[in-house]
Amino acid sequence: MHRNKPLITPETKVGELLTHYPELEELLLQFSPAFATLKNPVLRRTVAQVTSLRQAAKVGNANIVEMVNTLRQAAGQSISDENSLIESENARVALAGKAPTTITFTLDVRPVLEKGEHPKELVMKEANRLQAGECMELLTPFPPVPLIELLEKKGFAITMVEPGDGVVRTFICR
Repeated sequence: MHRNKPLITPETKVGELLTHYPELEELLLQFSPAFATLKNPVLRRTVAQVTSLRQAAKVGNANIVEMVNTLRQAAGQSISDENSLIESENARVALAGKAPTTITFTLDVRPVLEKGEHPKELVMKEANRLQAGECMELLTPFPPVPLIELLEKKGFAITMVEPGDGVVRTFICR
């Protein structure tokens, strides 16, 4: 293992990986077309800093065990059998879900991301304002897996429809 470089794990943040192992960027991009957003400097400065490899694998529909072990091997780290740890987490957001029939309001965070800011606080503030039975539509350029996981932990019901026209529609319901 390289000195002063962290061990690559499913919880390694994508931004941390690319900072410590810039030579692995092209290899990472090969795991999913969804990872092409890492080429966007704004998303790289914002989303990549808070998204773990585990979350990125969910977004890109990639096998996390294969991804981590391939990155480790390329970085000169030992490959580990983390199948039980990694694959036991089957919490997948339902893609191809149906949009709720009633939407209270729509929050488009694409302009926030384009400015290089992270929309977490704004999304959480707006979600917390929802009353029982209300739903908010969230518009993003990619599946917002870290936010979805946080919202689900707080008891919100989440549905995401298949991305179309570069827009991912996620529905957050109380």
